[in-house]
Amino acid sequence: MDRPRRVVKQANRGPVQIATIPTSSRPVVKRNVPAPVDPEKQIQALLQSSKSDLVNLDMAGIINSRTWAMLSDDAKDRLKILLPQSAFIGFQERLPEDHPISATVKQMAAVKSGDANTQVIGGEVAGPSNRAVALHEELDHGFFTDPHLLSAMRTFQDHLYLNWFSSAHQEKVKQFVEGVTNGALSAPKKDEVWERDNIVSGTDITLLSVPGSTPSAKARGAAEVKLSKLVKNKVVRVGDVLAYKRSFASSVVIEKDCIIESTGPDGIVVSLAPERTKFLPPFLLSDPPTPSPPNTPKALHPQSATITSPSMLETLLLDIEGQLEKSRRPNGNAWKYFSIWRWRKTGFSDCSSADADKRGGRENHGTLFYLRGSFYNEVE
Repeated sequence: MDRPRRVVKQANRGPVQIATIPTSSRPVVKRNVPAPVDPEKQIQALLQSSKSDLVNLDMAGIINSRTWAMLSDDAKDRLKILLPQSAFIGFQERLPEDHPISATVKQMAAVKSGDANTQVIGGEVAGPSNRAVALHEELDHGFFTDPHLLSAMRTFQDHLYLNWFSSAHQEKVKQFVEGVTNGALSAPKKDEVWERDNIVSGTDITLLSVPGSTPSAKARGAAEVKLSKLVKNKVVRVGDVLAYKRSFASSVVIEKDCIIESTGPDGIVVSLAPERTKFLPPFLLSDPPTPSPPNTPKALHPQSATITSPSMLETLLLDIEGQLEKSRRPNGNAWKYFSIWRWRKTGFSDCSSADADKRGGRENHGTLFYLRGSFYNEVE
């Protein structure tokens, strides 16, 4: 027989007194009160910072016909001045200013209006001012869904994300514009950048005549071509007129012609216009040249000389011209200042320019520099 279990009942305890903390001795919890926000800084961060909330928001949900209706009349009038005329009801596209009949259309519109104060501004008829017109026109609410406006708002968000509206970036843009305006800042040319990044070593000079070599190498190779080689290959011929023209820093422009009379192993024999005369006398420009008239003054007789290079011919021309002393003559590539004037293969040129008439009907075939480069690229 199982023994019954006893349940021991605990005795009732008396009331327990709990110590209470006085209210005055409880710790006071201080709540962080947000500092007041400067409205100007808030607007600046909203419209300039790349972390602005406008970067990720849907701009069409901010700028639309509903938000426009919430604006006051004064705010609407201030914004209307900034909107294009195509944003208003009743807009009609006009002819641009450069259209041939634009002036006629504007005159007809002014006469039709019959208002003496009416002015034509930007190809459209307006009242005393565009401001007055904008304030009295009703906005077309379809403007808010126009693809041009939506694209402009997306572009604004892109520029805002790229931090292009920040003060630091605006300062960089200001310095760039000032540098471009005063000429202190300029971007390097593509050819200069390529030559800087692709330096030709001394061992590559032997590859100057290889097709596909660098432009700088070709230029150096063409510089080795002498005037006598051009004469030998009929690039420069007897009867060609060498027209010299060069502008100097002292605002002096010297122009002078000479004609090739003959060629030989010692050089090229040329006849030059006398003194400060630009063109040659007509009797030298015919084919073949005719002797000078018997009554021609001695001072007007052309001078003959033998030259071996364009630089030698340039020095001779400047000595005869006498406008610049040798100490005032800067260095330069004489090949670039002489142009070849020649008759066509089929006969005289039908060119009606004044210079062609003064050079016996010849045509301009290019500078010696250009002809030398073309000859090097084709032959070498």
